[in-house]
Amino acid sequence: MQNISPFFKPLKHRTNRRAQWHDYRSRSLYMLTFTCEKYRPALSVISHESGKTLAIPTELGRAIEDEIRSIPLFHPEIRLYDFVIMPDHVHIILFVERQLERPLGMTLSGFVGACNSCYSEDTLEKLFTHGFHDRIINRPGQLDMCRKYVMDNPRRLAMKRANPDLFRRYNHLVIEGREFAAYGNIFLLRDFDRQQVVVHRSDTVEIRRSNEHRWMASAANGGVLVSPFISPAEKMIRDRALDFGCRLIILRNEGFEERFKPQGREFDLCADGRLLLLAPWPDRLRRSALSRAEALELNELAAKIATFNGEMKILSLTLRV
Repeated sequence: MQNISPFFKPLKHRTNRRAQWHDYRSRSLYMLTFTCEKYRPALSVISHESGKTLAIPTELGRAIEDEIRSIPLFHPEIRLYDFVIMPDHVHIILFVERQLERPLGMTLSGFVGACNSCYSEDTLEKLFTHGFHDRIINRPGQLDMCRKYVMDNPRRLAMKRANPDLFRRYNHLVIEGREFAAYGNIFLLRDFDRQQVVVHRSDTVEIRRSNEHRWMASAANGGVLVSPFISPAEKMIRDRALDFGCRLIILRNEGFEERFKPQGREFDLCADGRLLLLAPWPDRLRRSALSRAEALELNELAAKIATFNGEMKILSLTLRV
């Protein structure tokens, strides 16, 4: 890792998520993530048994599991759905069935304190970082997706450990004088066949057909398509190209939070070495509506990335497993 130049400001990360519009005492479904402080003993080990990848709790992890299972005993208004104890964090899906007297964070402070006590009798020694990350589950189908995500965590971690170069996060990557944050297979920037995907409203039918034929030929030949994939037509090209085994460089409208992990299809693409995510605005950590000017800038950057053949500088990177 190289030293960071003094003119780069460190990224500001949010470890906790709090929805300002939400009443955390109300009847709601949540997925909570509690993250261990640095240098704490592992809560579990990743093991392969009977064709499955499992997180097997350590002695400390088993104590934490007991505390998780006891949450409904102390708070009958909370129902426990699923949880997984990973080496350095814990995911819990729970349902607040009845109105809480205090906000959820305060309600669970006793659970956090009990977990700290499992780790150390020294009250200054904390197991978890301050607070927790929460996701509110409030749309049909989200609960099943969250449960699958939580239970799939051990497999995902095993894949990341087996392919660390494909899950690297680059905090400060400079390409032709422009700073990006990046995540994924950086070697895609060196592929000889990089094609920008952009569909203009003014394109004739003939131009669209010609471009689509060129992009699909590149995809079938293992090429790399570069785009923010903003419009429905561009998304359709992306999805068709993926069926051909295409690789992608996607420009994002937002940066990467401290514990960013690709989700769903993007995770599988990273594991296959087929994805690089680039964020030209690294400090923007919350998704926002894309303005026309920003969309044009992303497409201009995609054009430069597709033809770029110069030097890139990696000023700092992070590898999380």
